[in-house]
Amino acid sequence: MLLPLLLLPLSTQLSIRLTIEEGYVYLIYLPLAMYVAMLLVFDWRAMPGIGIALSLYYFSRFTPLGALAIVTTTIAVLALSWSGYKWHSGRRWKADFSGLGLMPVRVLWLAFILPLLCIISMQIVAKTGIVPLRGTLFAPGIFSLYALLNFQSMLFSCVVMIQIFYFVIRCLRKPRFCRVVYARISRQRAANVNFYEFGLWLGLVAFLLGMLILTVQNKENLLASDYGIPLLLPLMLWAAVRFGYLFTSLVWAVLLVVLYQLRDRFLNPGTEPYHLAVMSANLLVFSLTILMMAAISTRQRRTLIKTRLAALSDPIFNLPNLRALSNDLNELPLTTLCFLCIPDLDRLSRIYGLRLRIQYKRRLASFLMADFQPDEQVYQLPGFDLVIRLNYTGHLACIEDIAVRIKAFHLHWDGLPIHPEIGLSYCTVRRPVTHLYELLGELSGLAEQSIRTGMAENLLSNSSLPVQRRVAETVAQLDDVRQTLRQQGYPLWAQRVQGVRGDDYYELRPDMRDHKGQPLLPERLEELGLTWEVDRWVIEQALAFAHQHRQRLPGGRFAVTLFTSSLCRPSLAREIERSLSVYDLEPWQLIIQVSDSPVLDQGYWGRRAIAQLLQLGCRVIVTDFGGKFAGYARLKELEGDMLKIDASFIRTMLEDSLDYQVVAAICALARSKRLRVIASGVDSPESEAGLRQLGVDYLQGRQIAPPQPLGELIQASGELPADLKAP
Repeated sequence: MLLPLLLLPLSTQLSIRLTIEEGYVYLIYLPLAMYVAMLLVFDWRAMPGIGIALSLYYFSRFTPLGALAIVTTTIAVLALSWSGYKWHSGRRWKADFSGLGLMPVRVLWLAFILPLLCIISMQIVAKTGIVPLRGTLFAPGIFSLYALLNFQSMLFSCVVMIQIFYFVIRCLRKPRFCRVVYARISRQRAANVNFYEFGLWLGLVAFLLGMLILTVQNKENLLASDYGIPLLLPLMLWAAVRFGYLFTSLVWAVLLVVLYQLRDRFLNPGTEPYHLAVMSANLLVFSLTILMMAAISTRQRRTLIKTRLAALSDPIFNLPNLRALSNDLNELPLTTLCFLCIPDLDRLSRIYGLRLRIQYKRRLASFLMADFQPDEQVYQLPGFDLVIRLNYTGHLACIEDIAVRIKAFHLHWDGLPIHPEIGLSYCTVRRPVTHLYELLGELSGLAEQSIRTGMAENLLSNSSLPVQRRVAETVAQLDDVRQTLRQQGYPLWAQRVQGVRGDDYYELRPDMRDHKGQPLLPERLEELGLTWEVDRWVIEQALAFAHQHRQRLPGGRFAVTLFTSSLCRPSLAREIERSLSVYDLEPWQLIIQVSDSPVLDQGYWGRRAIAQLLQLGCRVIVTDFGGKFAGYARLKELEGDMLKIDASFIRTMLEDSLDYQVVAAICALARSKRLRVIASGVDSPESEAGLRQLGVDYLQGRQIAPPQPLGELIQASGELPADLKAP
């Protein structure tokens, strides 16, 4: 009730008024913006206060009949516009000003229809003759220049000034709302705005404003005239894009009031009203552009923030995901990670459906988080795993409690208790956590081990190196191997395999060592995921060598050993065929060696790949037969055309009669399947003689030929230059 009595005289005094011969016109009419702001804050409860303030103001300046007409028409126009706005906007009529959804409705009812009705009502009151026309706001003629200026002033006020009055009223009502305004301004600005950018923008605005109001007006300095006003547009668009809607709207409103109050500093006192009308229209268009750009930019930032927040959680499980875990780990200096592995959940979800997995992980997470501290969290991982982030303080006791609680947890599903085994592993990490995926992989392996041991496994106690250091060394070794393969490569060693019929070939193996000179074992390469990259490089080097020295080694055959994982590539045969065509070699010149493993069974890609390679024309050797995986029964289903007996039998066959019988049996069974037999590990003349008696087709070992660098195959014959290095 009291606010309109205080704000009406103040807004009238701050309104920019231009006196003319017929009376005066407003350039910005602030009371109308104050009325709308009061309605936005208090709704219909503001009407009595507005009516009393209007009565006290106009009854002291006009006749009772004229004042009554002005007050009545003003209240009627406000009520009509406010009713239309509330009907059109619905329940969201008090939404934030920066929302684009309500902006067209507000512009229509509060920034266009309301000023239009005010002008029409003023003309109606002026036509009745109950108010004097000379020396007042009521100029005759609805299409006159003065009516246009008044209409533009009301449009200006409703478009630009409502926001500043709204926040002033809210802050006067509750001073604590000033903090809310500051928080909104901080939230709406771009995240990467810094002090230097804001200072530069503020300095440019102050410079331009100073040129307009402090510099003496002259024809040679256009910045000191009204031509300098459009230069504010790019600066305000800068603010709209970077600083948000609320800051831009408040600053623009203050700038306009200052410019109009001090218009005599940059406008000629004799400026024609037509020029003022054009300038006012331009500023009105500028204002709409600035506010619209600010609203759009603010909405885009808000949408982007919501999208980023949504990307940090799994919508199915309602749990934060791996990306959220990465962010949280980099915010805390020291953290404990717990890994929960539930392998049986995969089998159960196949039986009872995917909903079982979802409900189980949800319930388990909720069950565990009941005793967590506020800043501890459970994170969703793809598959059947969960990760828990714990505070470092007291983490051992918390892990023991988790181990007890997961054993007590069970889920009732269709009346059946679901209680799968859960593996638990943990470790302590420091920020920055740069290799989270590799770390989780190690924790997953320990969690599976925990299922067998029945206790929580600590990653640090299973390694002599800190976790982060081990992960960093693994990644560094991965990069080193890839870099070496791309550049100079590794030395290749060749060992001649003697055929009893004279059909010799060479087995090639890379001598791969790390930067410390330690050999890179096949298990390490599989751990690094470099099996196919290494196999592809060896194949390319073997084919390139055969192509380069086809004159010296006509019909030369080379055997390369492939990892089991490489054998499972669906496109393996096509890639090898493409490489053979590139180097213009025959398929029989390339021999593929694969280790005997379950992948060669029926139904696996390994068996299909061998069949495709045999159809292509390549020779396929199954190595290590009898040493690791299977016995004689596997020989019935074994694919390939050559069989290499494991060296462990060959080295002891002369001393152990059982090993001798095993070798003899393998040779007999291989002949029955029309498989060529290769004996590796032939290190003595006695072994060579015994194997020849058993009918072995190929002999390999130091007794036959020791391994040598690939380049020496040609150097021994005198063709290769002395400075040629192994590929």
